[in-house]
Amino acid sequence: MKFYNLKSYYIITEIKEHINYKMSILSLINSTKSNSITKGDDFVTKTDWEFQNEKRDYLEKFYTMIRPYMDKMTYELKCTEWNISNAWFQIYSKKSKHNWHLHNNTNYTNIYYLNLPNDELKTQLYDIRDEKIIDDIEIEEGQLLTFPAHIVHRSPKNNTEETKVIISFNSNFDGVRI
Repeated sequence: MKFYNLKSYYIITEIKEHINYKMSILSLINSTKSNSITKGDDFVTKTDWEFQNEKRDYLEKFYTMIRPYMDKMTYELKCTEWNISNAWFQIYSKKSKHNWHLHNNTNYTNIYYLNLPNDELKTQLYDIRDEKIIDDIEIEEGQLLTFPAHIVHRSPKNNTEETKVIISFNSNFDGVRI
């Protein structure tokens, strides 16, 4: 098998309404059914991953906020339609982490940084060709990171006293318009 380089990308979208929505979404997340996940070396303090079939009020507010940005992304990706196949929140307190993984059965992985108090807590990508960690992504709270779902990534161990809160979702684009 021989690998050939194919230029890829990630997208950073600034969500202008972040300040207006942050506290209400955090409040709704705090009242959402959730649990912690401990699997192998992974430890996610709190998530609603296992409750995807239940109504989650924070998602209605979140979807309203990001809809225009997803519409614009659809246009920029030369497509005509988009959908979200699933979404969930994750809270990372001290010692939490989510090891290397990827998202299958979807086009793109998306991570919205609802609370990112420390630059060391941002998502890291892994370049399998160069076998190196990409940890210099310039992302901030209130921004959405979007990248092809086959890219291996992780949430590094939280060695701080602060809490990171993200909303992650998988999205698909279709209807190519080239």
